[in-house]
Amino acid sequence: MSSAYFLIGKTLGKYQIVEHLGHGGMAEVYLCQQTNLERQVALKILHPFLAEDAGFVSRFQREARLVAALRHPNIVQVYDFDHNEEYGIYYMVMEYIPGATLKEHLAAGDVPLKEGVAIVAAIADALDYAHRRGTVHRDVKPANIMFTAEGQPVLADFGIARMLSLTGLTASGAMVGTPAYMAPEIGMGESGTPSSDIYSLGVVLYETVTGHLPFEAEVPMALVMKHINDSVPSPTRYIPTLPPGLETAILKTLAKKPEERFARAGELAAALRQALDLEPPAFMANGVTPPP
Repeated sequence: MSSAYFLIGKTLGKYQIVEHLGHGGMAEVYLCQQTNLERQVALKILHPFLAEDAGFVSRFQREARLVAALRHPNIVQVYDFDHNEEYGIYYMVMEYIPGATLKEHLAAGDVPLKEGVAIVAAIADALDYAHRRGTVHRDVKPANIMFTAEGQPVLADFGIARMLSLTGLTASGAMVGTPAYMAPEIGMGESGTPSSDIYSLGVVLYETVTGHLPFEAEVPMALVMKHINDSVPSPTRYIPTLPPGLETAILKTLAKKPEERFARAGELAAALRQALDLEPPAFMANGVTPPP
């Protein structure tokens, strides 16, 4: 592809490409019409230099299968993945979420405290579900938290960071993940774990509650070092009236040592709901859990 717009109007299997939505380190993202079901879907097309790596393609297919098996109300659904021989491209097809991201809502300053904590609790539920099935996200951040038309938060891009971390992209020392949300152990070169996902979500929680990141720096590596070495500023610096239970949950989530954090993301979700007396989501309140 010479341009991200080359494929607009083309058809890949059952998917007619309608609009270019954006791009990232791994893929171009398009809005498509799935002709046989008459529904809109999002389609991620691997950048050509990745598709030329046979090892990456096999990992892409393996990770896509794992992610497609996840069925949770707060996880973006992956429908399909395939290869188009005519254009020599690999792509992943997923649920199209038209709403703004949490990053955009935070930038606009329109996330009230209680609503923000409920959002993070829902994403903690999603992580707990995925972790119990052996899947780690590795890049939890507001830009990967989206909202359905009904306002339900959903976590996107499961498996993407792992796909990148297993390529030659990291051979030069390039970081996979986002420094502002990166757990200390990841900054020290360790692999992603459920605990590092919990830490990243803790940074999202801190930012959602206070309107500030716990650490800021102009240089990415300086930011990583702050996560490794510096004490987390108390969120009451920004919100003096913060409920004590919420402050405790935030600081526990951002503990430097993984063993001092919540053992499971589900424990974080429960602590957040207890701190603000929030109702659990309907599927939990009714005793129903997502299928294994």
